[in-house]
Amino acid sequence: MSFIVVPVTMFYYEGDSDLTLMQRWTQAFLYEIGVIIFLACVLAVGYSVGGKVEYPLMALESGLAPLADLGNTTALLNNCIVPGSGPTAAKRYYNGRLCDAINGSIPVTTWSQRVSFVIYVIAITATIGWLLFMAFAGIGLVAFPFDLVREFLGRPKSTITRSEYIKRAQGLGGRAKEVKDVGDKLKREEREFGRGRKFRTKLRTLEQQVLLLEEDQEKLEKVFPQGEDPDYMWIITVLMFWVKLAVGILGGIVSILWLAQVVAYIFTYPPLDPFLNTVFTKLDSVFPLFGTLAFAIFCFYLILCTIKGCLKCGLNFLFLPVYPMRPGATLMSAFLFNIGLVLLAVSAAILFCAQAFSLYANSTAIQEIFGNQMLSLQGIKYLYSTHVFIYCMFGFVGLTIVYLAVRGPDRWKRRKLEDVYADG
Repeated sequence: MSFIVVPVTMFYYEGDSDLTLMQRWTQAFLYEIGVIIFLACVLAVGYSVGGKVEYPLMALESGLAPLADLGNTTALLNNCIVPGSGPTAAKRYYNGRLCDAINGSIPVTTWSQRVSFVIYVIAITATIGWLLFMAFAGIGLVAFPFDLVREFLGRPKSTITRSEYIKRAQGLGGRAKEVKDVGDKLKREEREFGRGRKFRTKLRTLEQQVLLLEEDQEKLEKVFPQGEDPDYMWIITVLMFWVKLAVGILGGIVSILWLAQVVAYIFTYPPLDPFLNTVFTKLDSVFPLFGTLAFAIFCFYLILCTIKGCLKCGLNFLFLPVYPMRPGATLMSAFLFNIGLVLLAVSAAILFCAQAFSLYANSTAIQEIFGNQMLSLQGIKYLYSTHVFIYCMFGFVGLTIVYLAVRGPDRWKRRKLEDVYADG
């Protein structure tokens, strides 16, 4: 999906509008063939060089004791039995491998085995996805509950009159005209000077102002409900803010539990406590569906936070050209771009869940793929054994907390969310 369906669809929608339908699809497929050939070459070279798993192996070797020596338990227990002879007078090595597992240290060797190409592709995809997931999940675990609670705290307390609505609507109309004038100016600048760095900066600022304008228009409609039953619409609006508060509080609790699970079960060896693994197991003992349901809630919540981080990262942090998805107001190219990013990040989210809940998911197919083979894959296993990605994710959690606490989540134009309901 991330490397075939999404790119070819984006190539189609980004194609020249002057081309016919068949020409646009042909062009999109030709571009996609080039992408597939490039990826196939990269994966083939990588698979031939590092497509093996490496497992640590403890090697022991021992001979068989003669029947006459079975009564001599002291000699059998305290001495190494070399193949082809009875117990020796002293412990010693045979062919470089220790044959006494009781009194000696056990040597460790490495056993290599080539994995299937499919497993290798999954592993590389998940590793690439981790680069996105560590940022998106780290941001989303904080921003998802924070923004919901903040929306409740900045909710409108009452409706406005028609005259006030008209006054504010005129103000929005004036802002819309200013944005349109800036857009026309940028079009002329693009024709004369092209898309330079200054142009892209101005364009990004203009896009932010358009988003703010759309947001202000939506908020204005909330404080002046219209339709056949305005009172009913206002009640629904108020109830939705309370629902956001409840979801935000629950989301904050789940985020804290996720972070605690990582600290208690992944960062320490041996783990301090199985924590949520034990909770899921006990819920299964009450009713088999309860543990599975709780496990699914935590996994899907992590994906929600990843999506939130994807939108938040592109919208506010501005180091990736990601656009927010709004019902009825999302360009298809932006929609597909977000889907591609989230699909890549979700592959890493699956691996992360398999690690965090490995005790609960033990002896499952997902644990066999993500818990054994991928974590032992030659070349990338050190990234997982040292938890580099997870430490980076915690770094993004800390940076997001500081950013939202110090700077505020939306400071392009206003300081507080309540201002959107008070601006004229």
